[in-house]
Amino acid sequence: MTAPEERVREARLWAFAGRRDEALAETDAILDEAPEHLGALLLKADLLQQSGAGEAAAVLYERAVNLAPGSAQAWNDHARCLHALGRHDEALPAAERAHALLADPANAVHAPAVYLTLIWCLREKRLLRVALAAAEECLARTSDAVVAEWGGQIEQELAEAERERC
Repeated sequence: MTAPEERVREARLWAFAGRRDEALAETDAILDEAPEHLGALLLKADLLQQSGAGEAAAVLYERAVNLAPGSAQAWNDHARCLHALGRHDEALPAAERAHALLADPANAVHAPAVYLTLIWCLREKRLLRVALAAAEECLARTSDAVVAEWGGQIEQELAEAERERC
């Protein structure tokens, strides 16, 4: 029998290749055998969200953060899902939790994604100065073209807001 991690990798490849139904079936099979497998939960939630089943995905992401409260990836994915669903009052605290978890070196690999989600959530709440500070903090840690682009977008929005205020 193939190890669950290897099966999740294979399912992820199927999803990238456009074989989403097969990927979803494999994640279901993994979760039948190992209901608390974080990788399978996150992949299934992602597949559901991409197929338009955002609320079902949110339930799985909630399960993932309860299962792995120290996972920046789980919290970030949960925040992105909530943001996509327009549940901004819930998305921002989840994004802030993911950001706080970056203090653990094991979560460092997720830094650009976490910062991007945090920036989006802060922007949605019109906390533009805080969003810009998050972009600058990220770029001080690592270079990321997408975060840099969003930082520029936030700077423009902040300048426009300042002009409107005057």
